[in-house]
Amino acid sequence: MPERFRKVLLTMGTRASFIRLLVVAVGIVVVFGILKPAVFLSGQNLQYVELASPEVAILSLAMALTMLTAGIDLSVVSIANLSGVVAALIMTNGHQSPGLAMLAAFGVALACGAVNGLLVGYKHVPPILATLATGQLFSGLALVASGGTVVKGLPEPFTRLALLTVAGIPLIFWVMLIVAVIIGVVVAKTPLGFRMRLVGANPTAADFSGIRRARVLLATYVMSGALGGVAGLIISARAGGANSDYGSSYVLLAVVIAVLAGVDPEGGYLTVAGVVIAAIAMQLLGAGLLSLSVSSHVVNICQGLLLVTMVLLNTWGTALSGLFQRRRVIA
Repeated sequence: MPERFRKVLLTMGTRASFIRLLVVAVGIVVVFGILKPAVFLSGQNLQYVELASPEVAILSLAMALTMLTAGIDLSVVSIANLSGVVAALIMTNGHQSPGLAMLAAFGVALACGAVNGLLVGYKHVPPILATLATGQLFSGLALVASGGTVVKGLPEPFTRLALLTVAGIPLIFWVMLIVAVIIGVVVAKTPLGFRMRLVGANPTAADFSGIRRARVLLATYVMSGALGGVAGLIISARAGGANSDYGSSYVLLAVVIAVLAGVDPEGGYLTVAGVVIAAIAMQLLGAGLLSLSVSSHVVNICQGLLLVTMVLLNTWGTALSGLFQRRRVIA
């Protein structure tokens, strides 16, 4: 295997876990392509997957970043909603410039991430409690700002962003890929990424190495907040409005996708490309089941079964392969 390709695989996770995820994704396409080819393989269905995947994948990347440091960000969807509401209010109150609204929304997202980082990194509040509390806070702010209604009437240049295509692929899908590449480079190629992995894998060793853990955690949650802001803008553009309660199930879905991709909840391990592929696979699974006219409850059940299956494969697969290799050596 070429050394460059080997390094790429390492940034995505272990070779075995990544291959398992690819097999599952291909299996989903093959199964539903056979069961319902006219619907599942239609251009309209594939375009739906391309449009629905970016927001989920970016939120999952935000979740995975915090899990890399042995934390979690339960507020990321609330950050996305608050950012979307801020952008929508600016664009519907006399400021028709999407650029200004997007900058303001991004600034709000960074501020929210900084609040999380300060609580977790400097005040040593457990991440699950800190982000659960701030998630309620950010949701409340979005609810008050929007008046409990959907903010509509967004200017056409902004909503058109969700409909633009480049080389036949939606622009927001390209945005997702660019964001994933940036996160992959940060995690795998920068000193910050090394410190994030070390803080997650062994915080005591990180302290003895002179790493300022609080600064690393602050930077991590700020990045998570920034990703939430990007997702919020994508959601608002695609929905044509902003809602303080949009995507309430996305928090659990983001955790599911991160774990499905092989991200270690105990920290120190992140698969960037795996998160993107897992997000697309989950959307393909949902689209395939809906093409069979099943209820949304069955979709949730199947997504849960897929997660359990992948966790078992990732947990037992390595042990079984090691056992087979030892038997082969003995033989």
